[in-house]
Amino acid sequence: VHSFLDPDVPVETVVTDPIAQAEAGPRRHPGIPTPPRLYGPERANAAGLDLTQAVTRAELSAAVETLDGKAPLAAGPIVDGKAQTESGAQLISPVGRPAPLGTVRNAAPSDIGRALAAARKAQPDWDARGGPARAAILRAMGDALEKDARRMIALMARETGKTLADGIAEVREAVDFCRYYAAEAEVKFAAGERLPGPSGETNHLSLHGRGVFACISPWNFPLAIFTGQVAAALAAGNTVVAKPAEQSPLTAFEAVRAFQAAGLPTEVLHLLPGTGEDVGATLVADPSVAGVCFTGGTATAKAINQALASREGPIIPLIAETGGLNAMFVDTTALREQVIDDVIHSAFGSAG
Repeated sequence: VHSFLDPDVPVETVVTDPIAQAEAGPRRHPGIPTPPRLYGPERANAAGLDLTQAVTRAELSAAVETLDGKAPLAAGPIVDGKAQTESGAQLISPVGRPAPLGTVRNAAPSDIGRALAAARKAQPDWDARGGPARAAILRAMGDALEKDARRMIALMARETGKTLADGIAEVREAVDFCRYYAAEAEVKFAAGERLPGPSGETNHLSLHGRGVFACISPWNFPLAIFTGQVAAALAAGNTVVAKPAEQSPLTAFEAVRAFQAAGLPTEVLHLLPGTGEDVGATLVADPSVAGVCFTGGTATAKAINQALASREGPIIPLIAETGGLNAMFVDTTALREQVIDDVIHSAFGSAG
């Protein structure tokens, strides 16, 4: 008979001296990774927060109170690292009694033109850095979000009504996106691969960015999906112009500032808040945009697809995630109380 902790150690050995064993601490099976090492050596798992701990709840409550106690936040276009937030329209928090949360200045046509021009100019150099160099920056972006998790959770709770539990998961997902695409960049965008060929010639295969990507993200995951779209495009050697949802510009604004403070070159990511009819449609129609990432409604995705198809020039990729549904399969082994919890969370989780 052997211990489940270590198959090479007999049970009698493990329990011979329980006091000594307790003082030595619990033994972990070498085949079971610790939570930070869940994904192996290539990327660290994002840190979480335990809401069953009173100190954690107190920290998050303090973060919300600090956010409420400060001057209203301001968001606006960020082009080449320069933010324009003056004369913005008021944003009202959807939580509790209507209360001003901040202001947002939507991008004007001149902002869109400057952002696209800067992104086009910067893309060749960003692509030439190669995957490993871009990966180092993406990891720093993830680390910055993880370090500022409590404030970002408080901001999402106020701006979109996201619950604290959902906010924790949201930040972790955003951090994981940065680290996942960093690992992908190191593998798929490293040095070119030499291919077998006939004598007298050599052939190499390497992957590169397409150009400027327009990333259009939704309100219900204002940090995770926004970050995932941006990180994927950047990892592949593209520069990005990002349009967040009209309901959550503050979260996107603070994320971009955190990314640039972590070392992301200001010329490779530009933020353009505004409506889909104004900013989104302009980006999709611009011939310099070489790809579009979109998450949102199916009808909007169809409109984007049709707009891209009608453009002159080469066909460009549209990566669309649409039509989120509430489907659930329940079999006879399910516990009724768990089904009820899951149905309620699935139906109303994004309602705060």
